[in-house]
Amino acid sequence: MRKNYKWIQLLRLPVAIVFGYLTDFGSWAIQGITVSSYRQQWLLCFLGILLVGIGVSFEVTANVVTLAGEGLILAICQVTPVKFGTMKIIFDVSLVIIAASLSFLFLGGLMGIREGTIAAALLVGLISRQINRPLHMFEQRFLTAKKDKLSAVHSCH
Repeated sequence: MRKNYKWIQLLRLPVAIVFGYLTDFGSWAIQGITVSSYRQQWLLCFLGILLVGIGVSFEVTANVVTLAGEGLILAICQVTPVKFGTMKIIFDVSLVIIAASLSFLFLGGLMGIREGTIAAALLVGLISRQINRPLHMFEQRFLTAKKDKLSAVHSCH
């Protein structure tokens, strides 16, 4: 990013630590939930994918500090003509391919990757792209005008 690097992004480390603790808390909070059927597993998986897609959209729209994965995707999007949602899918699918390759190479078979991982790699970016459209319209309508007014006020001082 060279000159375009925003120093606030150094806050990624403490944000990642907090995110890790929140993930651990979430895992603890749902540990008592048991699902007995494959259909229920898919329902919970899709609910998780939906929530992650919405969360990623909010994180990116806020335009402050992002987690490392989204930060890398945003950096790539700044230097290429690819939109965030599309790059998110490309990035996530690439990570799954790398993980599968490493699993075969070092473990002798496919371990830790199942259909939910593939669904998440394909759908989180797609959901994020769909959520970003109304979020962008909301930002343009309600937040950009206020931001422009604040900039005008601050530039006068």
